[in-house]
Amino acid sequence: MITAVELREHCKKLRIQREEDLKSVLSNYFEYAFISRHRPWKAILGNKKCKPIPIHRDLYYPMKTGFVCKFEWPNFSEEALRQCLTNLGFYVTEHRISLCVPPCEEGKELTFAQNWVKKINTSYSEYCANEKEVAKKRYSEFLSKLYSTPLEKTKTFSEYTLFCDFKFDTEISSVCNRYMLRFMSRDGIAQYFEDGKYKGIIVSTKAT
Repeated sequence: MITAVELREHCKKLRIQREEDLKSVLSNYFEYAFISRHRPWKAILGNKKCKPIPIHRDLYYPMKTGFVCKFEWPNFSEEALRQCLTNLGFYVTEHRISLCVPPCEEGKELTFAQNWVKKINTSYSEYCANEKEVAKKRYSEFLSKLYSTPLEKTKTFSEYTLFCDFKFDTEISSVCNRYMLRFMSRDGIAQYFEDGKYKGIIVSTKAT
């Protein structure tokens, strides 16, 4: 026969298990939504452009119907869920569940939330460094192709040379593309449009 004490102990264990389940769900979500998609975590309290992560869009309660979602919250009440998220080091917005993380403080142990922000942003930094190297190689190839463009495909103006209809490689990541555009801007090279129509690549006659 089960006593009330045993029942309460069972409920306590159930809560502890669901807290662990919450960590697992969040870890899987962060791997999927940030690390695998090469996204940084910018929602750090105190940052000028801090915007809470609207995690409520991606996680739903098990009891809800009509939604197909990769992730579900453990079966907590919303009040208990908010408290558990707070205990893990997150700042939870007042209305819908969106998350921010306080900045790390020197000498203080990182919370579960701060550890994940560190992991996410380290992964993103490594990804950007790799994409910068890819962009350097692509940019060198890009300059070589411009150089070998047939003369009849070029047109000389007083301030620049137009490489007519030269196709700029867009089959690259957005980060790689951003570095490519920076290199081009640095060297006085740009995509050229007239009346919204792409005309080619221009190279300034003067070094920037």
